[in-house]
Amino acid sequence: MSAWARFIGGPVMMSCLWGGVALDAAAQELRSTCAENLRNSVRAAAQFRELPGLQFALLHQSGEFVELAVGEASPGKPLTVKQPLRIASLSKVLTGLAALEADRSGLLPLDSYLIDALDLSRKSVGEGAGSIRIRDLLAHRSGLARNDGLDETLRPRPRCPGRSAEVLAEPLARRPGERFEYSNMGYCLVGEALSKAHHAPLSEIIGSMVERHIGASSLRVHDGRSTAVLYHPSPDDRADDPARYRFNYSAMLASGGFESTATDLARLMHAAFDRTSLDLLDIAPDACRRLAGRRNCHGLIFHVERRFGDPAVFWRDGSLPGTTALAAITADGAWIWVALSNQRRTNWQGWNESLLQAIDEGARAFNQCTSTRAQTMPGIKR
Repeated sequence: MSAWARFIGGPVMMSCLWGGVALDAAAQELRSTCAENLRNSVRAAAQFRELPGLQFALLHQSGEFVELAVGEASPGKPLTVKQPLRIASLSKVLTGLAALEADRSGLLPLDSYLIDALDLSRKSVGEGAGSIRIRDLLAHRSGLARNDGLDETLRPRPRCPGRSAEVLAEPLARRPGERFEYSNMGYCLVGEALSKAHHAPLSEIIGSMVERHIGASSLRVHDGRSTAVLYHPSPDDRADDPARYRFNYSAMLASGGFESTATDLARLMHAAFDRTSLDLLDIAPDACRRLAGRRNCHGLIFHVERRFGDPAVFWRDGSLPGTTALAAITADGAWIWVALSNQRRTNWQGWNESLLQAIDEGARAFNQCTSTRAQTMPGIKR
């Protein structure tokens, strides 16, 4: 190599080196900006709604991970991202995942009849109950009749788990698969069928499943005696007092008895749901696209929101006195997010949907931000 080449080569190599450093710094700045914009968006949503505490986590296909905790767990104690909170009906995601795994292994196919899974005879069940499949229960299309008043799974001595035969001895309100009607009892029956198939308590089945996917975590049965978190009454209902409710969390395990951090639940969903499994969940009829409202489409486990030109979003929410829980995952796996709060509102469905929309907008903006970064800096490893 000539002296001139060596002379030129030095500055060129140094230029490339400093150029790479500058590019890395710029990428880091953009990455930080995208994440901070998302945190600010979620923080604003919580503050606008005057939530006492909110925990949030998002996992993005780019590898980006954003988590946030705002407000207090209890008076004078800041809420952290490590503090487990009740996840209410997001517990159905855990039960649903266990059912999907039992289907894949052949232990309990989704098309199994419930009475076969529970070893009940057709003569012992009410009209139509012998036709309920596991799939119908996961989709809230079992046809089970609903009792007036407080949901049975929230009562001190529900018939399920333990006395499921009594539930199925009653005639159905309509044929299985005919219509979507939300049913906590349906998920309790899925839990009973899983326990029977595995010869193990549902808590052990789900605990083992979670550990296989993400190792040690905060996911566990909620201890109703715990005082680590103060669950606040609805500010729009003077009669609401979460302290009055003594739920049997072990009995309502399959439908609403777990607790977790937002981060660990998002990690589990990221590990357990891939595009193939998500495709299997989208059984909502096409007709529901023409109906207004987010709750008109329900597949297996999740509500399905279809937007023309965009991938579908699978989402579900949960609500108990003092608890709001939300989760969403896109059909293409672009992002997953979970939000948990220690307060709800009397009109919890509208309240949840409002918060869902606010956080969803932040997640979409974050996705656009990270996509822009990838396009403008294609050489950066993501």
